[in-house]
Amino acid sequence: MTYASAKAHQDKLTAACTEAGKALKAYPRNAIGLTPDHVKASPEWRRARRAYDLAFAELRAFNAGFVKTYAKEYRADLARDRKGRAGLAR
Repeated sequence: MTYASAKAHQDKLTAACTEAGKALKAYPRNAIGLTPDHVKASPEWRRARRAYDLAFAELRAFNAGFVKTYAKEYRADLARDRKGRAGLAR
């Protein structure tokens, strides 16, 4: 797997995790931001939470190997992104 294909796979996993998180955020929360127990008991919420947990676990496992395998390329991308953002701030 090349860096470009690994980065594309990482982007796909990140998007899946973000979508699963958006589905969870659609459920109501109480005044202090916690999901009420009656909502957590619903099968729909449990499915959404399970989907999020699986997506996050998959992304986390992939990132562990990705960062080790492509450390040099990843650092170069981060430096390029920082440099680009610094130019926009001026």
